This record gives sequence, C-alpha cells and structure tokens, in this order.
Amino acid sequence: MNPRSYNIAAIICLIMGVLLIIFGLAAGTKPRAEAAVSSNYERIAANTYRCHDTPSKVADDLEKKFTVRARSTDDATGTVYLRAKDRIVSISGTASDCQIRVEDLGRYHNGGFIFLGPGFAPPAPSGSSGGSSGASSGSGGSGVGSGSSSSGVK
Repeated sequence: MNPRSYNIAAIICLIMGVLLIIFGLAAGTKPRAEAAVSSNYERIAANTYRCHDTPSKVADDLEKKFTVRARSTDDATGTVYLRAKDRIVSISGTASDCQIRVEDLGRYHNGGFIFLGPGFAPPAPSGSSGGSSGASSGSGGSGVGSGSSSSGVK
C-alpha cells in the first residue's frame, strides 16, 4: 500500500467514527428527569408540578421521556415513585389533583425511600463489598455486637 492509500483509509475511518458518535448521541439520549417534567408539566412551586391524570398514567408517560432506574408504588397512598440517575420523582394525588415532585437524591442516600424496596435502598459505600461491618455476632463479651437488640426495632 502506498502512503496515499493510508491517508484515504484514515479519512474514511475518521468520518465513520464521527458518524457513529453522532448517531450514538442522537439515539441514546433522553432528557434528565427534571427537564422532562418541567418541559411537559406546569410548575406550581420550586420542585412541584401539576399533572392532569392518575399517578400511574403520568408515571407511564414519564418513563417514556427519561431513563427510569426503579419504579415503585405506595399502595397506601397511591403515590408512584420513579428513581432516575440524579433525581427521585414522586407522583401523587388523583386525576383531578395530581402533583409531581422532583427531588434530588439527598433523601435517597440517607435512606428516605428504603420503604419502597429494591432499587430505592441507599447504595453501599464506595469500595464496599456489601459484607459485614466486622462486628461480632457470637456469644460472650460485653454484649456489644452479641446479636441481641434492646431497641425494639426488628
């Protein structure tokens, strides 16, 4: 191969690479949760929006507009929770009084949504193996880490 052939092959590879990047960005991006909510629903407070359908239907619509990592419904209240990369979106009320709240992950990281089950529990600390903290659960000692609980929490 002569040097001119190498130059042509390099230019073709460069053009294909740029086209793949453009195609990947165009096909694989969805707006963030807050942008999707604010562009489709009326803001009524700092992080609260008005919707005009049932929480379940609004959640279905929002799942098409941004990437949802977890979804859960509180059966007692009918509130639907969606966890996105950087936000928790809660949809509550009825079709005539529906509200969407968009919150950052602060409450999520502090365990505020642990009652919702898988996908909403706080993440393990960085570098954690998810195993035991090292406290003893055997018998003996001063009772610290002995496996008995006097707090009444089960």
